[in-house]
Amino acid sequence: MDRRALSLLLVAVVALASVVNATVFAYRWLSGTVIISPATAAVGAACTGFYSAADQSGITQFLPKLGTNYDAQTYGGNKITVTPGKVVCQWTDDNKNYYLYESIEVSIPVTVGSWYIQDFYAFGYNGTTGSPTVYVYFRVEDTAEYVTTPKLIIWKGTTTKVELNLLTPGAMTSAISLSPGEALRLDLYFNASSTITTVTATFRVGVYVTQEPNESPSP
Repeated sequence: MDRRALSLLLVAVVALASVVNATVFAYRWLSGTVIISPATAAVGAACTGFYSAADQSGITQFLPKLGTNYDAQTYGGNKITVTPGKVVCQWTDDNKNYYLYESIEVSIPVTVGSWYIQDFYAFGYNGTTGSPTVYVYFRVEDTAEYVTTPKLIIWKGTTTKVELNLLTPGAMTSAISLSPGEALRLDLYFNASSTITTVTATFRVGVYVTQEPNESPSP
């Protein structure tokens, strides 16, 4: 094979390799617009959240007197502390503002043994006549450590009691219905394990609210 023919063959091989390694994309796209209104505009499922009647005097005109134990003493000089997150629903009555919060962070100092923390906070729904019924689900997102038999106990009134096992990943309550002006009392029960040093047990529970009676959050 002469030099010219060899050169042509090499050029053909390189061209073929370039075609094999080429990448072609079919392009599609998604765009979106999120319209954010202030907390004062929240209605329906949007006007649900955490509150304490002890922390907001006057809120009992709209919601039950719950969440009154949020700063209770546990032992010695130690107390429960609850830090609320952002305000997601706000309304005004007689020139006074009231709030429902998106989240709470609870810190409970205890010693080894069994503890029942009653009414440390509440979850409520503020609405007016004609507001829809909402449905609330509680789901374990991060399980508790260093404790045995931990349970979040949810009360609606004095007769409806729902328990959520905080050791089961993904465990979820059935739907709890709330009409405007109703709320849920939140209790905790757990047995703190024996330790030789101070340890921290953490957990996380998601709260899902919908106006659809037959829909639950996906796993």
